[in-house]
Amino acid sequence: LLGRLKGLVSFSESGFAISGGQARLLGGEVRLEGGTRAAASAGARPAAGAQDFPDSAVVIRAQGSLTAEGLRQAKELGLAARLGAHASGSTAYTASLGFRKGMTEISVASNLQGMALSLPAPLTKSADSSLPLRFENTAVRVAPGAGPAMQDQLSLSVGRLASVLYLRDISGAEPRVLRGAMGIGLEAGESAPLPDSGVAANINLARVDIDAWEKVLEASGDPSPATAAAPSRLTPASAVLSYLPTSMAIRAKELLVEGRTLHNVVLGGTRDGLTWRANIDATELNGYVEFRQPGGAGSGRLYGRLSRLSLGQGTASEVEAILDEQPAGIPALDIVVEDLELRGKKLGRVEVEAINRGAGTVAREGGVREWRLNKLNIIMPEATLTASGNWVAVNAQQAAAATRGRAPVERRRTVMNFRLDIDDSGELLRRFGMADVIRRGKGRLEGQIAWMGSPLSLDYPSLNGQFNVNVASGQFLKADPGIAKLLGVLSLQALPRRLTLDFRDVFSEGFSFDFIRGDVSINQGLAFTNNLQMKGVNAAVLMEGSADIAKETQNLAVVVVPEINAGTASLIATVINPAIGIGTFLAQYFLRRPLTQAATQEFQIDGTWANPKITKIERKPPAAVKAGEETGEK
Repeated sequence: LLGRLKGLVSFSESGFAISGGQARLLGGEVRLEGGTRAAASAGARPAAGAQDFPDSAVVIRAQGSLTAEGLRQAKELGLAARLGAHASGSTAYTASLGFRKGMTEISVASNLQGMALSLPAPLTKSADSSLPLRFENTAVRVAPGAGPAMQDQLSLSVGRLASVLYLRDISGAEPRVLRGAMGIGLEAGESAPLPDSGVAANINLARVDIDAWEKVLEASGDPSPATAAAPSRLTPASAVLSYLPTSMAIRAKELLVEGRTLHNVVLGGTRDGLTWRANIDATELNGYVEFRQPGGAGSGRLYGRLSRLSLGQGTASEVEAILDEQPAGIPALDIVVEDLELRGKKLGRVEVEAINRGAGTVAREGGVREWRLNKLNIIMPEATLTASGNWVAVNAQQAAAATRGRAPVERRRTVMNFRLDIDDSGELLRRFGMADVIRRGKGRLEGQIAWMGSPLSLDYPSLNGQFNVNVASGQFLKADPGIAKLLGVLSLQALPRRLTLDFRDVFSEGFSFDFIRGDVSINQGLAFTNNLQMKGVNAAVLMEGSADIAKETQNLAVVVVPEINAGTASLIATVINPAIGIGTFLAQYFLRRPLTQAATQEFQIDGTWANPKITKIERKPPAAVKAGEETGEK
């Protein structure tokens, strides 16, 4: 690494000495002196701050400056060169280099003044501030049978912020850590003792960004955009992995990991290869987490058994962004949460199982990645949701071919099969902020829906699917329809002023229903039904038409059929086939029961959900209908 080297070397039968040495090193000028201990000048002293290595037969002392650019270009320095990618400017340093029995020893000290650091906290500093740094790599005497014959010790201290100590085996082609200790942000009196095995970390910081440090450790030494876009990954065989903690105690006001931010964290964990295990308590969660870090072409796996988990608006949005932008990085999930809170809503027990299929074939011809949700169970006292589905590019094979040709990749679509078993629909709506809309109600919603985008971000304009509704024994309550939106329309509480006196009491105080059932299809956010039925004690209500979910508008035809005799209830209780629709059903029904036809009332409901517009459709009496048929009038 030395360039433009010049100086005076004197030697004799007892050794050699260097005086007045000068060279270019790491982008700066350096002055050198030293030599074999016996031949070096008696007055020579180690540079201030550097160690003299009394057991080394040869010691060379240096004093100079280096630049961040020079550090980055010195690929031979490995991690130090990679850290140079996060630095700018230059700084002065002192150093000593020793040689003992074929092993190298080095000591470097600097206050880093003049060099700015953009490393993750707490190692961020401006160029004009100072931060004392000391690095030492010394040989270790090893007693016979006490381990590998060739060992060294790495130590690094950065002011009062951090201290790191590693004992390494250097007998192989690449050094590997035998044991080590990290202390970061420790208070006075706290320490990070060297464990008997592995690497122990004791961290106490206001903010710990594990994701950022992982990128620093994984990134290539070449800071070019090409390599920055495709950083190398840790693998079980990677020597870098031996430097990472195998046990840790973390206290942090903020902890960033896998794109998520946790607050007021107390964590105790261990690492076995690429698998991290931790018991964690934070504002957002409490429980046990196990994370298998991605290695090679894998996507990793996250296993969790949590007593509670809270995802606020900000955290949920972060998860949505990760899902929408980088499906390749989503790990497999096996998570059970006893008490989940999502955006302020309590969801009860949640069970999630999901995998990334095709992760190993993406790079090969025709490889397609699919994120498959094998299980999503949400268990609440009022209802249970069971669902499964997937998230994959639309026309996935064509999308893969387009990717190989560097054409834009098509958007990804979420498909969800679901079943919602309801024990109390009123309390379920209350849980989601719609109190006093329905009382009681027990039944089921079941079907399939699909939309463009991530599984956590429902896109109404692209929503498609179909589902069946079957809810029994409930009552619509008189509530502001603006609160319950479409449910306010279905309650028909705005109908009484259009109804005759006989029906006013049925709807004005809240329609009590024996059942609500029917089929709903959705196309590009437009929901349609032609067989929705609601049966009460005194009347049955049939609906057909559409509702725009995104615009919150509707265009519905509503038929109110009176309960004249038991036959009415029996017939209405028969499920109307959506292939027939309400119109054909009523035509056949009224042929047999003209009295019911005379008492039946029809309405058109349009406008917004919050402010529906209701128009009564006048019907001809049966006699007028019969007279029209006899004269040929329509």
